[in-house]
Amino acid sequence: MAEAIIGPLVVKLQELAVSEARALVAVNDDIRSLRDKLMWMQAFLRDADPRRRIVPDEASRVWLHQTRDAAFDAEDAVDQYFLLVDLSRYPSWTRTIIRFIAEFSTQLRVRHNLSSKIKAINSRLENIIKNKETYKQIEDTNKIVVPWRASTAISVAPTKLDNLLQPPLVSREDKRKDLTSALLYDTVVDSSLPDSTPRQKVISVLGPSGVGKSSLVRDVYETLEIKNHFVEQALATFPPYSSASDILKLILRDLKEEDFTLSKREVTKELDKKLKGKRYLVVIDGEVSTTEWKHILAALPYEVESRVVRMSKERLEDPPTNYKHVRIQLDHFHLIATTELFQQRVCREESNPEYNEAVKNGVRNDYQQDIFDTTQGLPLAIVLLSGLLRTKEYPVEWKAVFEHLKSKQSKRLDSILSLCFDDLPYDIKSCFLYFAALPTNMLIEAQDLVCMWMAEGFLRPKEGLTMEKVGYRYLKELIARHLINLEPMDENTPEEELVTIQSKVHAFLQIEAQEVNFVEIHNSDDIPPLSAARRLSLQNRMEKYAALANPMPKLRSILSNFEKEETSKEYDVADEDQEAKVQQSPICLHCSPHGTTTKCKEGDAKSYLRQLLQTSKFLRVINLQGLEVGDKLPNEIGDVVHLQYLAVTSCSLKEIPPSVGRLSSLQTLDVRDTEVKELPVPFWEIGTLRHVFGHRLTLPKRVGDLKNLQTLDTVKPDDKYGWDRNTLSKMIQLRSLFIWELSKGHEKGLVAALKKLKYLVTLTIHGDSIPSAVFSTKTSLRRLEVMELDGMLIDMPCVEDMDIKSCLPNLLLLSLENTMVSQDFINKLAELPFLASLTLDGGSYKDEQLVFSAGGFHSLRRLTVDLEELKKLEIHESALPKLADLDILIHSNDLNIVILGKNDVVEKLLHEDKILSKKIQRTTRSERTARRIGVE
Repeated sequence: MAEAIIGPLVVKLQELAVSEARALVAVNDDIRSLRDKLMWMQAFLRDADPRRRIVPDEASRVWLHQTRDAAFDAEDAVDQYFLLVDLSRYPSWTRTIIRFIAEFSTQLRVRHNLSSKIKAINSRLENIIKNKETYKQIEDTNKIVVPWRASTAISVAPTKLDNLLQPPLVSREDKRKDLTSALLYDTVVDSSLPDSTPRQKVISVLGPSGVGKSSLVRDVYETLEIKNHFVEQALATFPPYSSASDILKLILRDLKEEDFTLSKREVTKELDKKLKGKRYLVVIDGEVSTTEWKHILAALPYEVESRVVRMSKERLEDPPTNYKHVRIQLDHFHLIATTELFQQRVCREESNPEYNEAVKNGVRNDYQQDIFDTTQGLPLAIVLLSGLLRTKEYPVEWKAVFEHLKSKQSKRLDSILSLCFDDLPYDIKSCFLYFAALPTNMLIEAQDLVCMWMAEGFLRPKEGLTMEKVGYRYLKELIARHLINLEPMDENTPEEELVTIQSKVHAFLQIEAQEVNFVEIHNSDDIPPLSAARRLSLQNRMEKYAALANPMPKLRSILSNFEKEETSKEYDVADEDQEAKVQQSPICLHCSPHGTTTKCKEGDAKSYLRQLLQTSKFLRVINLQGLEVGDKLPNEIGDVVHLQYLAVTSCSLKEIPPSVGRLSSLQTLDVRDTEVKELPVPFWEIGTLRHVFGHRLTLPKRVGDLKNLQTLDTVKPDDKYGWDRNTLSKMIQLRSLFIWELSKGHEKGLVAALKKLKYLVTLTIHGDSIPSAVFSTKTSLRRLEVMELDGMLIDMPCVEDMDIKSCLPNLLLLSLENTMVSQDFINKLAELPFLASLTLDGGSYKDEQLVFSAGGFHSLRRLTVDLEELKKLEIHESALPKLADLDILIHSNDLNIVILGKNDVVEKLLHEDKILSKKIQRTTRSERTARRIGVE
């Protein structure tokens, strides 16, 4: 895969030639020569990569391998040079080291070393080219083979991510009814226990990978009928063969909707407390070993009206006899269903209706059988093919696609996957291949993904767009092509879009990644050779730390994605039935897929990390989730000067050392789900910072020139010195700002800063007092789309004088809590032209009657009301015309819901809730007029 290797290197060589031009006068010609050779070889590799899948031959394989090795060596030489140069620029080092680095002879030696290496690599590349010409006759015999040409441009039009959400799979209505019936009623479908004795039900949804099991279950799970039936619901998604303890934690987290740190025994107790005596639904979305499945089932309280749903590729053994077992088998689609699904997914949302209609007619008349023969009715294959063809013009380019697929000899799904990959624009292939380094069946934060792509060098600013915007454009293209899936988003959790990748697609990417040495994956007992590894993904949940014991001098990226470990001085031994406790130094406990427990002393884990930082000097990405690294990061973190992405999350980390200030290229820091509350002062002086993630991090009064910073999540004012008007004012590129514990005295500095933060898109403030100026034209929040406020609004002007519509013309989502606003204020919000979601949480509203009048909230699609003190909710005719989701959560028993006139949308939504439907009073316009006349 040429782009993943040579693309970032060519850019780096260009930067080297420009930034070090004066110091490298004698070497510049060699650098440019190397860059030019690599650009030519990049073009050759782009043709050779797809060709190797059509007609593999050993000569081409050797040539590709040698070219990649030469490119790797060139990258090592350039990174080594930058490393030595960067280490010479820190006055905080000892005078001895400064003198040593500054000596002319040392500088000369560094440059000479780079020059020698580049000359050697140039010579090596020339030999590789000569060898290719020598064996050119092998290639000539295969000239009839024409590889697929990649797309030259992105197909998806600029749009918001949530516009790319896919509808449920068609042609599953019978299975949807079977599953709904099994969940709601005691009648069973294909039960292995025919008697009618009440038992808790286990439902197994079975079928091969790609047949649509998760899509079906999630579609039914999200229906209002199911939500109203069950008191508690949880859905756990996890990588294959995770431990029972990890899965139970995921279930509890979904139930509690918050993070926590509990031991395995405490998790079981909490689950029992949360679910016992209630009608609950738990969905297990992932492959689980038989042993772990038994542990999970035993940990869930036995309630006859509750349901546990499990998905699997293989037929499962029956649960214990006190459970009813329902099996729902999913199979491939037949011809008509295949056509319906293809038509549903191939049409372009942004196109005109005439084009879509022509496509549908063409599918029915010309391509129906070809589509079925190509996909064999497998829903995944149908969706992938539709994603590819929606980027092609009908009918001219469709014919070429089907002819190419018919010429393939491999399995149908493999052929479609290969073509989808080969068709991607070159710049996007590296980004897509990066999913191979992440576990399958995991929810991945889109924002994190884009930040890692940026640190890897896959993204460059183009067409006036920042790297982040380019990354999101690439992400949208992958979603639009149906290569990855966008998870349905709760409108109350902005900036947290999640994506997933289907297991078959993930397996294909892992094969591609291993073919080109893109990433090494440690997911089994055997540790792969790591001396030349450039990326390492830790996925062995039983031996998380084993791979870290090996020196990895070439490593650029290391990633892990584990659940947070239980850390305690007292811990249960493997047999939890034993009451004996063992006193030890701090121990990390984690359960293996085979039910055993492995131990890793905290000191060992920390020494592994220190060794990693000492031996892997070229690291650009460190993303360690769920690895215990001790209370404090080693001071050696400051020596990894190429580092651009540092994430240490889901662990007991408490302190980041001041040496982190030496990371002059750092773009992203993530310490969420740790105990880090304060970052060293030198950190806030790093001018390249773009994104900072944590929880209640103290932001000092004085920070550096952070003009590139785009995300602050979440920060609080310094307890001693607070903030002033200059604290945030230089962060002129901020797009997302999350503030915690804002108190009186700090709001003036915030208001002053808001006048300059004209690019702000998301603003969240929690505190005792929140300045009402956030709704004032004095600020520059015209680009703001999301606002969440939790705290009393202070210094409120006369509501009639407020011009919220002009202040926040692009606001899409507003969430209020403890703000104590009035009906007049709600009426002002009704003027916002694009407001799509409004949440009124506890304490947000001070009156006992809430009225939604006609003519307001023209764009509102979701309304959430959580007001226990509310006595009357009045909704007028033609109010809320686009409402699609109405949630009235906690409310008083005295609540009256009055619908004035005819409002079919509101009535439909309220009737889906049996409790609230009893509180509805309907009043026609004539009755209301008569009542008013009577009063007069």
